[in-house]
Amino acid sequence: MTYFLLYPLVFTLLRLLLRVLGRIQSSGEFHVPASGGVLFCPNHISDADPPAIFVTTPRRAWFIGKIELFEIPVLGWFFAHFQGFPIKRDSADRAALRQIETLLKAGQPVVVFPEGRLSEDGTLQRVQPGAALLSLRTGVPIIPIHIENTSKVVPYGDVWPRFSREKVTVTYGKPLFPDAYAALPRGKAVTALTKALETALSGS
Repeated sequence: MTYFLLYPLVFTLLRLLLRVLGRIQSSGEFHVPASGGVLFCPNHISDADPPAIFVTTPRRAWFIGKIELFEIPVLGWFFAHFQGFPIKRDSADRAALRQIETLLKAGQPVVVFPEGRLSEDGTLQRVQPGAALLSLRTGVPIIPIHIENTSKVVPYGDVWPRFSREKVTVTYGKPLFPDAYAALPRGKAVTALTKALETALSGS
């Protein structure tokens, strides 16, 4: 109930903030399927990345965040009430993975940062295999999302946003379909799909 009541207000405030501070622009939304489960997989360069996805995605999505975020007063309440749920990093959090699978199979969009953590210098880190595994297990496509210049709005290690001279851009890429890897053994399919996602996020 809180989500549906406050969503328009929060969406408007965050979009206004990102427009003023980062002149945010997005493209490629037509790649996002209109219905059915989908994994949104952005690179992760700033704490401003989730808000950038929140205000540009054409579908209301669930957000996966490290469990420490949910322990912070106010911020934890916000995540818990705005379709966020925690995951334990650097561990096989089977309960969280099962919850993600349930959402995807129910036709929900889910945002997963496939690097697993924030990049300190803005370069793409090694993409973890979790997103590929989820895609293969549920049959849903992955939408790579390339984010630029959110780190100019909220630099690594900072809390307060600032004005960026460079535009924040959010680019929704072509879907990666797990069916393309169905003929491979599961391990090789996960590796190949992970590599494809890494390539899409790096822009190479």
